[in-house]
Amino acid sequence: MHILMIECNPNGVQGIANALELGHDVTLVSADPGFYLAASPLAESAFAHPRCQVVTSTEAFSINGLEQLAKEIHAANPVHGVTTYSEYHTVHTATVARALGLPGMNVDGALNARHKHRTRLTLDGTGIRQPRFAHVDDPTRIEAAVREVGFPCVVKPSDGTASLHVLHLRGEEDLRDYLAELARVTDYGRGVVRIPDILVEEFVTGELVSVESCVLAGGEVVNLGLTDRPLSGFPHFIEMGATYFRGHPLQDELFRLTTEVLRELGVDFGFIHTEFLLHEDGPVLCEVNGRLIGGIVPTLMQISSGVDAYLEVIRQALGERPELPFPGATTAGGHWFGAPIAGTVESIGFDALTGLPGYHSAQAYKKPGTEVNRLAKSNFDWIGHLIFTGENRDMVNERCEEALERVELRMKLEVAR
Repeated sequence: MHILMIECNPNGVQGIANALELGHDVTLVSADPGFYLAASPLAESAFAHPRCQVVTSTEAFSINGLEQLAKEIHAANPVHGVTTYSEYHTVHTATVARALGLPGMNVDGALNARHKHRTRLTLDGTGIRQPRFAHVDDPTRIEAAVREVGFPCVVKPSDGTASLHVLHLRGEEDLRDYLAELARVTDYGRGVVRIPDILVEEFVTGELVSVESCVLAGGEVVNLGLTDRPLSGFPHFIEMGATYFRGHPLQDELFRLTTEVLRELGVDFGFIHTEFLLHEDGPVLCEVNGRLIGGIVPTLMQISSGVDAYLEVIRQALGERPELPFPGATTAGGHWFGAPIAGTVESIGFDALTGLPGYHSAQAYKKPGTEVNRLAKSNFDWIGHLIFTGENRDMVNERCEEALERVELRMKLEVAR
């Protein structure tokens, strides 16, 4: 079978490698394949595989150009499934699947999940609890929207991901700084152009959790499990950990809400990641992502369930019924870490973690000699992670937090003269 991958993400290269191992052909369309070569230890061998074709194209983010390119690829070697692990490219994937007559999410549903203002506007008045919000599509109206919602508030690009350019505003000074920063942002890299739409939302307190789901053919929503998502970096929102589990006191309510949200949005296919803030008055919808959860969580799913979610995404795109990664008896979780100050990485060591109870693995994202920023603004500031297992999420989180103290990070710092 031939899989067309519309961009990917660094961890998702594992899915490409797995598909190649099973004998599938994979064509990856990317505006910048070097991004994956620099970020994934698997990319070099996967891209060199005789059944892997990497197509470098600046059209990867152009709907019309990508659709034409996909038809040319299909004509040369018939495509049997289209998919992505990239948040930026879910609408593109749905559009190409439709053009080729292959399984995929309907394009309106993909748009409703991908663009946060469409999520809010579509669900407004349905009874699903959301933050009070104002949607603006003109940067000159952001100040008025902030004053309409009131301080404190949260501002976010409608098409962002990884908490990039999401900020908690406490007052006028924060607002001025944010507007100045946003004016400089026209794209997210790899040819991904930012749309002008911005959401201004009331600041809702509470634990952040996500529901991981799969919408099967015919629209059946199967809720798999929950992921807790501790945050750091306030007033920015940086995810610092994740545990994949079942058994939260609000699980039944969260599963019911997720099913309702996905049906209202028209999200009718694929693995889906839906986030909620657990306010004291009840769950509040944060956002919906029309793709498999990113970061280390698919690995946590596999540790707990024995099912490779990356591969199941591909199997579903090929028209097969995916095996579903329900959490098992073992709970798996991990924590990310970053640099306390900007500098150049000399080494990242995990030797002191070996032998600790529940230790599974650890990975550094930055090679020696790489310049890094201080962990401050978004998930893109991560420089590594570690993963532990345990009997429940409290045990796993405790083990991860204790292990972070044992990670050896050596850096070279510029000394001011």
